[in-house]
Parts: sequence; structure tokens; C-alpha cells
Amino acid sequence: MAEETITFEMIRKIQREEQNVSKLTKLPEGFYRNVNSYLQQKKMVVKGTGSGATELKSIEMLVEDIFNRRERKILNMVLIAVRTRIPPENLTEEEKKFFEKMVDVVRERRKDGLAALMEEQREEPEVKLTAVVFKGDVEEFVGSDLKTYGPFKEGDTVGLPSENANLLIEKGIVSEK
Repeated sequence: MAEETITFEMIRKIQREEQNVSKLTKLPEGFYRNVNSYLQQKKMVVKGTGSGATELKSIEMLVEDIFNRRERKILNMVLIAVRTRIPPENLTEEEKKFFEKMVDVVRERRKDGLAALMEEQREEPEVKLTAVVFKGDVEEFVGSDLKTYGPFKEGDTVGLPSENANLLIEKGIVSEK
């Protein structure tokens, strides 16, 4: 969008769009810079004449609402972008800098926090092994620790998860060493 002259009506229109649409709306080129100039001009008028204070306060409230709504949307976009790598749309240059910094913070947190959490979950539980001697040939089987054992020949001596070893001892297939 080309640079447009900032007016109260434009600011109100943008505020309504931000309020009614879940995504960021497209702002005119240089919006924040131009709003700042517009506010400075209004403040000079109020200071010089004393009139327009109510309008100035309304403009400031609208601008703050636009800023707050866009900030909230950007923070939501950060989470989406980190998880899906979908790039955001309609960011101003100032907002892009904020967005990129927040993406870096969230990625770092996910790298440190989530990765560490997932790593803890991936650690294999300690399995107590019992040494046994096979009394006959046994085909391959999956142990209680979800690992594959065997096949075994008569006389093979191995360490098996205690749960499996006890079951095989009870059935007379192995003897404890």
C-alpha cells in the first residue's frame, strides 16, 4: 500500500478491521511513523488552542488498541510459525523485528525445554537382568523391555529381563545361572 494521509477516520477504520479480523490487516506504508507525526500535530494544536483534547484522547486510545491487538496477533503468529514454519503476512517493518526476536526466544525455549523433556522421556527405564542357561532351543521373542532376544540354543547363557527370566524358569525352559 502506498503512503496515505493519516486521519481520525482511517485510524478508526483500521482499528475496526483489527477488531473484526483474526489475522493482521494490511497497514498503509509507514503507518506507525505517520501516526506518530499525526499525533504530534494534534498535540501541538491542543497545546496552542486548547481545543481538540477529546479527539486527541480518542485517537490515542484507538492507536493503542490497534497496537495491542496487533501485538497479540503477532505473538500467536510466533507460536504458529515456530511449530509449522508458516511465514506471517502483513507485518510492518517494526513488527517484523519484534516477530523475529520472539521467534528466536520461542525456538530457544523449545530447543532447551521441550527437547530436554522429550529426551528424559526417551531414556530407557533401567531393566534388571537375570543370568539364565537355556535347557533347549528357543525361537526369537520380544522381552518385557520391548527388545528382541534369541534365537537361543541349548546351553546358551544370557542375561534376560528378570520378568522374562522368571517366567521361563517357571516353565522349565531355562535355569538360573
